[in-house]
Amino acid sequence: MNTFLIIGTLALLGIITLSSFYTKRKSLTRDIERSKIEETRSEVRQEQRTLKLTVTKGFGGDEETISENANSEVIVETMQSTNWNNFHIVQLEDLNSKGFKALHVSGSFKDGFASGLVTDDDHILLVKEIKTADQMTEILLDFLKGEEFWRNKYKYK
Repeated sequence: MNTFLIIGTLALLGIITLSSFYTKRKSLTRDIERSKIEETRSEVRQEQRTLKLTVTKGFGGDEETISENANSEVIVETMQSTNWNNFHIVQLEDLNSKGFKALHVSGSFKDGFASGLVTDDDHILLVKEIKTADQMTEILLDFLKGEEFWRNKYKYK
C-alpha cells in the first residue's frame, strides 16, 4: 500500500514538473515571437518612411547629402566619422511627410550639443541636455525607427 502511495506521489510530482517546464518554455517562445513581430512592425514602418541624411559643416556651411534613403548603418557611420571638435549639423529629413519635417542634431564639444525638430510651422528643441555624440546618434536612430516611437521617448518644446 505504501508503495502505491510513493509511486503515485512521484508520478504526480513528475507531471507537475513537466507541466511547469512546458508552460515556462511556451511562455518564452511566445515572448520571442512577440519580439520578432514588434521588430517586423518596426522594420515595416521604417520602410514606409524615406529619410534623407545630410551634414552641414560649420555655421552656414555647405550642406552635403549623405543618403537619400538613410538606414541605421549609414547614420552610425556618419556620426562616428564626424569631427565633433568643430560645429556640425546632422539632419534627417522625412521626405514622406506633408510639408517639411526634419530632425537635426548639432553642435560641437566646445559649444555643446542640441537637437531640434523643424517643420513648416514650428521649431522645437529637446528639453534634456545632450552631453555626448553617442546620445545624438541614439536620437537619430530612434527617429529612424518611427516618429511615434521617437516622440514617446523624448520631450521637445
